[in-house]
Amino acid sequence: MHRGALVDAIAKDLRHGAAVKVIGSRGMGKSVLLQQIQARLLQDAPGTRVLLVPGPPEEPTVAGAVRDLASKLGVSDLSAPRMDDLLERVLEGNVTRLVVLFDEADQYVTAGEGERGAFARSWFNKLEVTRKQHGTRFDLVFAGGIGLFYLESEVGSGIVSRAEPCVLDPFTPEDISELARPLEEDGRPLDDICLETLRVLSGGIPVLVTYGLEHLWDATSPSRHALEQIFGVFREKHDGFVRAVRSSVSQNRRLDAPWRVLKVVREHAGSVSMQRLRDACALQAGESLSVDPEQALKLLRAAGLVKVEGSMLSDPVTAWPIASILNLPEIPASSGDPIERLIQDVCATMTELRRLGREFHGESGLLREQLFSSIITVALAGLGWKADREAIQAAGFADLKVHLTRQGLDGHVLIETKLWRGPAYNQGIQKQIDDYRVADSRHGIAVTLGVLDAAGWPDLYERTCLAGRRFDRLPTPPDLVGRWRVQQTDPDGKAWLTDHLVVQLPKRR
Repeated sequence: MHRGALVDAIAKDLRHGAAVKVIGSRGMGKSVLLQQIQARLLQDAPGTRVLLVPGPPEEPTVAGAVRDLASKLGVSDLSAPRMDDLLERVLEGNVTRLVVLFDEADQYVTAGEGERGAFARSWFNKLEVTRKQHGTRFDLVFAGGIGLFYLESEVGSGIVSRAEPCVLDPFTPEDISELARPLEEDGRPLDDICLETLRVLSGGIPVLVTYGLEHLWDATSPSRHALEQIFGVFREKHDGFVRAVRSSVSQNRRLDAPWRVLKVVREHAGSVSMQRLRDACALQAGESLSVDPEQALKLLRAAGLVKVEGSMLSDPVTAWPIASILNLPEIPASSGDPIERLIQDVCATMTELRRLGREFHGESGLLREQLFSSIITVALAGLGWKADREAIQAAGFADLKVHLTRQGLDGHVLIETKLWRGPAYNQGIQKQIDDYRVADSRHGIAVTLGVLDAAGWPDLYERTCLAGRRFDRLPTPPDLVGRWRVQQTDPDGKAWLTDHLVVQLPKRR
């Protein structure tokens, strides 16, 4: 995906004599962006030579780094590995400017022997001195994640600290539609619900969008059900990527503040007070590096975990977690009873959906019910549950059929998901679950989502959906509107229980 506006902005900064740092976590498209910058500069700036350096040199010393640049630039006869001599050789004839794009800047922090960051400090200081001597004839771009923060704060690199920051944000819905165009040209277009599902499961993170589209390309009939299967097993198959994203904002307990900031943003999605952010950034026992709220939010943005609207210095900050598999629950409930554990896992998913709620509004209101069912399916898969989507049951197609696989307990739990659209639409949810029940159905779960004001909704729900039935109002789970359990008995005396869960999503701003 070509990020034309971003490339234009970076090219403009370089023309004005500023170094640039591209901040992006694993999978955010840093390397691709550097290639696009390289192509733009070569196209638009005659006399400019552009070198893309993929990582640290094999010999992590200043002399080794100079020799590495010389080799990549085709200069083989330097009398000594000095940057001044190298620049004089490159900037001759028709070449009036050299731009070096350093990818994987994080790796420079740990390269070399001796004190952590010693090589990076020496090399980047040398680059800064050389740049001051040659002015706009020698420009630099650095691309990395948390390593850029280390280069600024721990290594003390002045050039990285003063470089113009460019945070890589996730792809927009329009970007994702453009990336899906080859499927349309192949006669297999993705419908709107499939594109929406891809967006909220990938979070727009470039590598996850690409991952989903590549797997859809192999599908005979690309659909949201295929996406549920693709992303349902992602955490298990690619746990290394998930760990890499985590390490991009946290490093071996030396720097855990960004994760605490993420927790605060999740708990107070939409409006986060600056004092809460400062408290989250306060150094704790064992930590050696401190960050301020703006730095922490930049790292979380660069990882595709948080979206910020407006200034990161305002109070409160308008920020919320981005809907994706990376912001779904990670730890299964601990209940010994498998059905209660499943209910708690569904409740935990509902809590996250509430926090992610700003991501679920379209032009005409909340996105479609099928999308929420897809998210629940993927979330439960990530917590170890196996679920069938729209499985054929007695009277139709159940939203989710979750298998109970614990020894000594077979069968399944039926889950039905509804948006709240008023009594006429929602009053039949219990009957719908009852109609889907078959011999090995062990429990039912009715999930209702909406933007109705929480005050008075529990009573309205009881009058609308539970009238005439025997039920208990159970303790309300965190961030939900209510939980009820309907109790029924078969003619043969067998109990049939259904839990009803109601969650309020934020209204569209």
